[in-house]
Amino acid sequence: MARDKKMDDAVIIDMNDGLIGNAANHDIKTDDLAKRLAKAATPSLSGLDELLNDGGAARRDYQAIATGYLVDRYQLEGEELTAARDELVVAAVKYLAAHPKQFDQWQR
Repeated sequence: MARDKKMDDAVIIDMNDGLIGNAANHDIKTDDLAKRLAKAATPSLSGLDELLNDGGAARRDYQAIATGYLVDRYQLEGEELTAARDELVVAAVKYLAAHPKQFDQWQR
């Protein structure tokens, strides 16, 4: 399956933008929210559950954006979908960690 890198990258930005917005609604006071989120999401998204104390809502939303995109764009399902989703989530967290200022500026 040939992947559309440009679209994948756009979804990664959408995923992270949604995560920042979700976290901002939890009233976390920090100038480096993106960095804190990326750190909490590494090595597992379950760290977001603890940081945001939201019962996993932000984690599920993050994964749902990836899942919806992969189903719509590539018609994936089953184990192939799960593997691609996990790969996209890892890429999104890495992007967030590498570009924290970009997302922190959106928050303001």
